[in-house]
Amino acid sequence: MLLTCIIIDEDPLSVDMLEYYISQTEGIRLIAKSAKASDILSTIRKSAPDIVFIDISISGIENLVFDDIFQKDIVYVFVTKYPYDYVLDVLPRQLANVGYLNKPVSFLLFKKEIGRIKDLHASKLN
Repeated sequence: MLLTCIIIDEDPLSVDMLEYYISQTEGIRLIAKSAKASDILSTIRKSAPDIVFIDISISGIENLVFDDIFQKDIVYVFVTKYPYDYVLDVLPRQLANVGYLNKPVSFLLFKKEIGRIKDLHASKLN
């Protein structure tokens, strides 16, 4: 099973780190990336990824309506410096497919999160 993903983050070091982790992880492929909040919706619609790695503190993201961004069939992994409780406070309550990685992300935790997502996808197929 090959999962596709996109990265939405304005921090170039974070993007580089995630790109490297993705390249070192079997079964996942990066198909797009963006640093602008204004591109989030179009990037998600155009790419139709399985996973979106997104930083919640991108400039301009506060002007977006989260209900418009989030789609049921996509797993959203928040890669942020903010605590998990803060992320939960700003998310729509009906969003079930959520992951969390605290910056700076360790490769071990990244692989654990990808394993969890692969298990999620496998259970949907059965």
